[in-house]
Amino acid sequence: MGSVHALMPKPPKRDFVKLYANEGRILRFTAQLYNAKAEDADRLFVLNFHLFDDTLSIHEPPQRNLGIMTGKFLEKNVHLNQNTGKLFQPADFLPGNILRVYNTEFEVIDMDEYTRKFFEDGGVKRSFDLEAVLQKLREGMRQQYPLVRDIFRKFDSDHDGVLTMVEFKNALAKWGFQVTEEEALIIMKQFDTRKDGQISYNEFCDNLMDEDCHTTMMKQRAPLDADVGNYPDLARTKLEQRVETEKVRKAAQAIGNCVYEHSATFMRLLKEFGHLTHLDTVTCEQIQQALEGIGKSFSLQDVQRCVSYVLPGADLNKVSYVDFLRQVVTSFHDLSGKR
Repeated sequence: MGSVHALMPKPPKRDFVKLYANEGRILRFTAQLYNAKAEDADRLFVLNFHLFDDTLSIHEPPQRNLGIMTGKFLEKNVHLNQNTGKLFQPADFLPGNILRVYNTEFEVIDMDEYTRKFFEDGGVKRSFDLEAVLQKLREGMRQQYPLVRDIFRKFDSDHDGVLTMVEFKNALAKWGFQVTEEEALIIMKQFDTRKDGQISYNEFCDNLMDEDCHTTMMKQRAPLDADVGNYPDLARTKLEQRVETEKVRKAAQAIGNCVYEHSATFMRLLKEFGHLTHLDTVTCEQIQQALEGIGKSFSLQDVQRCVSYVLPGADLNKVSYVDFLRQVVTSFHDLSGKR
């Protein structure tokens, strides 16, 4: 029985990315019968091509004094263009083209405005009303979560107290808004009142919650500004800074844990430094060698990050190793949480 089941053809895999990106997008065309008889010359058909699954449906809208029963002409399904021998594609429905399906030929004569814009944009999904997206985002968040705090915690994946451009775009995706990076930055700029490239908790609350009505008229929110200016560069710079900050925190915490974990490690490192140099200062390379001497391996970049954190402004080629070790131990407990 296992061999018999193996011979059964499996259904083709569905393109979920295409389904998600093109859901609800339908191209509509008007067509007439090609080389029709005199009694069918005035018949008009509407061709619906669904982009998310490449299916085609045809119906005949009601026409006055036509004398023919109108309605559904072809069920929605994947159909073959008999003129080309291939499945239907959007380019097959351009006005003037002749297509053949189930031995019936149609001549495409026109298309609706949405379809015309689709072809003018080269098949690229047009930008939608970002102001409406912003309003739907606010309303949807308020309905699903009673507390703004819970919304912010859900989107702040690294729990550092701010939303970066990557986290904000992921938040939009979770709510079903497939926007480009530029469109996400336009909405993010509306939340970021300080324009520092990230969204703090207070900024998030101010934009999501309505202000108290302390005057005779409610204060209107500022309209969405579609001009991002240099905000994308600012947001990317802030994102890089957050990533580097996290690397510094992890490096300082790892080296601090190494020194702080056993009290004897402090003295062992002092002896290693004494073997490497007769001076009171060492380089970052020598710090790396001393750590390897006690069986602890760290990259040079992590050592430099740790030195810069515990001794701000210190010369990386002349680091007082006694002060370095003391500051590593002193600052160890300050790195227990996000900063």
